[in-house]
Amino acid sequence: MTVLMFFAFFALLSAIGSFGYYAYDTFMRDRWIREIFDVKQANILEDQSSRFEKTLQLKLTRAGIAKKELIEVAVGGIAAASALVALIFMLDMSFFMNTVFAVAALGIGLGTAPLYLEEQISARIKRIEEDLSIFIDLLIIILEGGGGLNNAIDQVTRDGASVIRRDLLEESKLFKNEYVTYSSETAYDNLIRRTGSDAIATVVNFMRLSEETGIGVKTVFENQSREIKEQEMLQIEKKAAMMNINLTLIMFLFILPAMIAMIAFPISADALMSGL
Repeated sequence: MTVLMFFAFFALLSAIGSFGYYAYDTFMRDRWIREIFDVKQANILEDQSSRFEKTLQLKLTRAGIAKKELIEVAVGGIAAASALVALIFMLDMSFFMNTVFAVAALGIGLGTAPLYLEEQISARIKRIEEDLSIFIDLLIIILEGGGGLNNAIDQVTRDGASVIRRDLLEESKLFKNEYVTYSSETAYDNLIRRTGSDAIATVVNFMRLSEETGIGVKTVFENQSREIKEQEMLQIEKKAAMMNINLTLIMFLFILPAMIAMIAFPISADALMSGL
């Protein structure tokens, strides 16, 4: 009887130990996956509970901010709107001014968070596209040295922090992890959706074409780098042309009237003095 109790107790301890080890192994595996693939912040593959939450998560990922930050901005907008509404009751204003304050409060309360989110998305896309040509040039240098695409992305992501900003480096790390874990199509689609950048989408489409046609990825990157630099030069030329127009407009609106006044006023004053 004692032997049976001993074996039963031993079996119970073994079962508890096995269950504990399984729970610990599952916890550590999930933790490792979150740390490597940054699942909490940027995993587009994870299904959301609703379409609204999925769209919001995608926009937060493109903006590079957390939901907590957006909530803080929304609370700030509601506080500012509440202050405007309080002024309506504190100040004795006309019906028109009260309406203006009410409309402004409504716009601030409802529009602060969406405008902030869209502004952050645009700013992040701009930062990514500004660093894209440098990132591609570094990849080309490594590929010319005989390295593979995965090794090139790893090296640029690891050593490129001095010339490339964090946004593009994080995206390259996520893309590399998804590229070796999932199918290439999944990695491509997630990269386009996470960034929301037309330039990134163009590069990805050419990488797909490279896989389908057998064209070397180095050739694709060289062509893309050349096109990006040409686009940047075109934008600079447009800004230079618009600057001339703006300077001309400023001259006609402000400088030319001031010069006419400097000439006309003394002449008019001299004519008046002569008449007297």
